[in-house]
Amino acid sequence: MQSSFVSVAVVACLCGMASGAILFDRACPTEVDAMSYFSVESYLGKWYEIQRYESEFELNFDCVQVRYTLNDDESVEVSNSAYNLFNGSSINALGRAVLSFPDADIIQGKLNVSFFGAPNDLSNYWVLDTDYQTFSVVWNCQPVGEQQSEESFWVLSRTPTLPADTDIMFRIHNIMRRYIDRSQVRFTRQVDDRCPVF
Repeated sequence: MQSSFVSVAVVACLCGMASGAILFDRACPTEVDAMSYFSVESYLGKWYEIQRYESEFELNFDCVQVRYTLNDDESVEVSNSAYNLFNGSSINALGRAVLSFPDADIIQGKLNVSFFGAPNDLSNYWVLDTDYQTFSVVWNCQPVGEQQSEESFWVLSRTPTLPADTDIMFRIHNIMRRYIDRSQVRFTRQVDDRCPVF
């Protein structure tokens, strides 16, 4: 399977930053299911990025954090921050998230996330699994023509490192085994004295 980095529109970003995904020479997988009975309220708060598919926008950035805060209109403010350990630069992206299908009988972990005031009409943030307290696995796929797709993937943690819990690791690796190209996964450095407190 060949893949390459491509830059896409700002609206295609999820939790990671503001643009970019990996281009795969395949259609979007159809067997991927988002989490059922998803709770936005339980998902709020601060998360640390542990792993990701690299994107052009995040290239060479570590210390990535995202904070979700509930707005008065029941949407979610998304604040992403990252730091470049090589040159000391930092970035911050502010966005908005809403449930993709808020009127469904069973709420799934599918959200529309957009940044910098872009249209908020694309279901592009799928929480595949989370226990809300320690970890979250997030994925997105958007078609590019009939035989190509752009995918994003993140593993998030409530702490700078994942807990050494066999159940959590099994759940994460089970998803990665089924859906993720491990050769494209990059580990995010969080345990570094240069990482700022966002």
